[in-house]
Amino acid sequence: MAPKKSVAWDHFEDKGNDKAQCKYCKIDISYKSSVSNLTKHIYRKHGTIQLVPRQGVSATAGMTERQAAASVTDAVTQLQGNPVSVSYPNAAPIILSRNLMTSYLRQDCSKIKKDIDRHILNLFVYDLQPFSIVEDRGFRELIAFAFPNYILPTRKFFSNNLLPALYEVTKTEMKELLSMEMVSICLSTDMWTSRNGDWFLGVTGHFIDRNMVLRSILLECCALSGTSHRASDLAEELSRIVQEWGLERKIILAVSDNGSNIKCAIEKCLGWKHFNCYAHCINLVVTKALENNSTISNIIQNAKNVVSHFKKSTVAWEKLKRYLEQAGKPIMRPLQDVPTRWNSTYYMLERLLLLKGELNSAISNLNTNIPVLSANYWSIIEKLVLVLKPSEEVTKEISGDRYVTGSSVIPITIALKSALVTILDSSEPLPDDVEMVRQDILNGLQTRFSSLQYSRTFTSCMFLDPRYKLYFENESTAESTKKHVIGLITSLILEEATEPEQNISESSSVSGSENTIWAHYYKKMQNIRPSGTAFSRAVVEVQRYLDDTVIPKSHSPLEWWKANKNSYPHLAILARNRLNSLATSVPCERLFSAAGNILSDRRTRLGVRKIKQLLFLQQNLKNKA
Repeated sequence: MAPKKSVAWDHFEDKGNDKAQCKYCKIDISYKSSVSNLTKHIYRKHGTIQLVPRQGVSATAGMTERQAAASVTDAVTQLQGNPVSVSYPNAAPIILSRNLMTSYLRQDCSKIKKDIDRHILNLFVYDLQPFSIVEDRGFRELIAFAFPNYILPTRKFFSNNLLPALYEVTKTEMKELLSMEMVSICLSTDMWTSRNGDWFLGVTGHFIDRNMVLRSILLECCALSGTSHRASDLAEELSRIVQEWGLERKIILAVSDNGSNIKCAIEKCLGWKHFNCYAHCINLVVTKALENNSTISNIIQNAKNVVSHFKKSTVAWEKLKRYLEQAGKPIMRPLQDVPTRWNSTYYMLERLLLLKGELNSAISNLNTNIPVLSANYWSIIEKLVLVLKPSEEVTKEISGDRYVTGSSVIPITIALKSALVTILDSSEPLPDDVEMVRQDILNGLQTRFSSLQYSRTFTSCMFLDPRYKLYFENESTAESTKKHVIGLITSLILEEATEPEQNISESSSVSGSENTIWAHYYKKMQNIRPSGTAFSRAVVEVQRYLDDTVIPKSHSPLEWWKANKNSYPHLAILARNRLNSLATSVPCERLFSAAGNILSDRRTRLGVRKIKQLLFLQQNLKNKA
């Protein structure tokens, strides 16, 4: 058979009878004398893929350019399970000397090329290297030396061919994963602006698979047009993403920061259940408490000035380092705070306390205008760190994305308020200004989180966590939550009763053809039904669960449900459906930290489409690995 010359055949498999199957969506396309239908399909259905032939210079006289070009889709197929990264424009091919030919000539050149392509692509996805690395002299010489028979493609081959192809294949796999494993989904979303001034909206989906493992998928990181992003605009983008992934009836909760536009988009425009990011709320509560007190604000500003001086002045830092060495302490630099993160203020003050003696000695021996922090200031800083510590611990714990957090929202709020109250039990009273901060934090927690006990999402989520169950502040909330869960279980049991029966009868029909001695057994078992009403069975299952031992706080609730799903079958179904509720939008915030790494100084010209593809692949292939 004559070789197929069109680049379109890199993306299709010839099925005979003038039919070709797309390697991405598996749809059969008709063709006859030309491949125009095939190219149209790629442009219309897989627009991120460009039909650009691979370019390079033949390394041996006997190899044609066609032979040298590794199949994009074959390389992508081998790539699954091996993540990807970043982009740029053009690159020149490497001209390889015949004198460098080695034993590789005796190997399968096609397979070697695909393997090398795969691992180079990993540099862009996993390690966030710029596509222009293939133009760097050192990299080109390394490839020429290590693989003299390999033709290094241009960066456009990786960015315009291989990357989009991997994006399409991975997206299809993620959709298949959701269709097979997801029963409900929680969305976390956040917005970010790049150094180029482009705005992005990130949406991550969180679900629990059939093995009771919490999974996360980056659904999309899309560019937003303009600078004023109205609620209706954000709602339109969110709706498009959800429809594209077929999630319209699966969303149990959407989590975002406190921005009025995104809240309005989720709650009013789309009508989804919404929760303000818990970590962001804590940040607002503590920041307000610190800013409301002029004395505390002044002390924090003085602390910032001290830290800034030691970070800018080499002389000051060397003197501080010398005092630390003399004291036999670890060499630690002062930490500067970040205006948008209150806990960075906590870390700054905590570090200053560790450096207290050496800092005072260094400052007193420096020719500088930075004043020595007074004994009163140090006393206030010490007590302030004591008051801020519980909030810092809560923020750190609730911001995880590898374990369930929604079930911890109510108990962790109770624990935080309790910790702030018990601080007063210490032998030394708090300075007045620090006491004001403590009281303001308590008041802020009450204002922002008092309605949690009325949230069916979080009360039922907490009930289904075997670490907490009925750990509520009052009996009425505990009792109403129990009744609510019993009602949900009753509905599940009733749904089971209306489903077509198949297990016993199917077993009898299958076994009957092989062995008839069990016919009496199948007939008798078919007529046996669980005793009691759906409601009474629900009450029994829920009460048995409550009577079971509460597991330690450090244990995984999902691991517990995996081990006990047969003991509490209906509660296990409900747990899988509810425990994927997250408390924060931190997963999307971390996504944009990766985006910042992608847009390094060498990648500032990277287009929004490439950013979208790279983030999607980096996050989803990382989670898949």
